[in-house]
Amino acid sequence: MKNINLIFKISLLILFFSGSLFSQGNFGINFGINDDNFGSIENLKTKIDDYNLDIKNSTGFQFGIFTEIDLITFYIRPELNLIFSKSKNASAIQNNESIEIAEHSYKSSDLQLPIIFGYKVLGPLSIFGGPSFKYSLSESSNFNLDEIKDKYSVSVLLGSRVKIKSISVGLRYERGLNSKEVLIINANGVNLKDANVDLTTNKLSLNISYDIPYGLFKKSN
Repeated sequence: MKNINLIFKISLLILFFSGSLFSQGNFGINFGINDDNFGSIENLKTKIDDYNLDIKNSTGFQFGIFTEIDLITFYIRPELNLIFSKSKNASAIQNNESIEIAEHSYKSSDLQLPIIFGYKVLGPLSIFGGPSFKYSLSESSNFNLDEIKDKYSVSVLLGSRVKIKSISVGLRYERGLNSKEVLIINANGVNLKDANVDLTTNKLSLNISYDIPYGLFKKSN
């Protein structure tokens, strides 16, 4: 994880200093609504798979800043985002002759640094992809979980967007490259021996951004 820490810091410097090296570019703000499939209870030996719980709910949002370097057909877009996520999952398990329901609620806040490489396909439409580095700021759970030792994680994101003048609307999919599982120590009296919670990023996002030309920050003669 030391290498991820170093890459995170270097990429952060790129975000703030790369824009001044290029005359064709933009600085802006962005907002996103996320559907993140995380927080599920895994490795349950007595789980009842066909038990209808209908309780899964994972939502979140993010906001941040970006700089976009325009290279005619391509573009490079480093971002710095603050992400807030919450999930609610449940599993039914067979305990002797009775059925127990384990409900897990989880909240987290993260600092995210994606480095996006885009290709302009046709007109306002483009596709993009790139690595995303994330640092965990805080987390809370109704379960007693083992300590999360690695605060840094890396994922890959893919997506497409439509940009009209200063407004961009895009759809992204992000998947963690390193699995992030945390052992459950106590689950409010429910017997979940050797079970864990899966916190690996598996996210779909709808993003809206507004960009400002660098020229607006230059002093007029």
